[in-house]
Amino acid sequence: MINKDIRWFDAFLGLGYEFYDVRAKVILIFNSRRTLLNAWNKVIKWWPDDAIKIRFLETEHVYEFIMYGDSSILGFIWVFMKTLDVSQNFESFKKDYDGATYLRLALYRPKKNSYELELFEYQKRITDVLFLKEPLNEIQDAVLLEYKNSMHGQRRQH
Repeated sequence: MINKDIRWFDAFLGLGYEFYDVRAKVILIFNSRRTLLNAWNKVIKWWPDDAIKIRFLETEHVYEFIMYGDSSILGFIWVFMKTLDVSQNFESFKKDYDGATYLRLALYRPKKNSYELELFEYQKRITDVLFLKEPLNEIQDAVLLEYKNSMHGQRRQH
């Protein structure tokens, strides 16, 4: 049973992965500086690193990115979610994941025929990462159950 209301956050473009360090990083990519700063300042920075969970829920050609945490300071459980196509970078991250990753935030900025990512210094170390396949035989926790219900149009009214 969830003691706090859940707030869904999908106002980010997608995910990136960085492999140039000892540990691969997951990068939340935003197209608005304000949204990025709000996500960090109002939610993510208040999560203790060891309370953050990332779940990659795979189906055939897509995966659901689900990230959530809890904090005694916040009045809600915030869930960051996004449906993404399975990519070579995702497969590389899954293969290289070795028990911990770092979460970073980036701003997507179009430039003529290209783009650049402005990486912010904000960072969290996450050790609770699971790669799950659909259909799930067992629901992992109440937040994941609520997420699955919401994806099928059964979100409870709070």
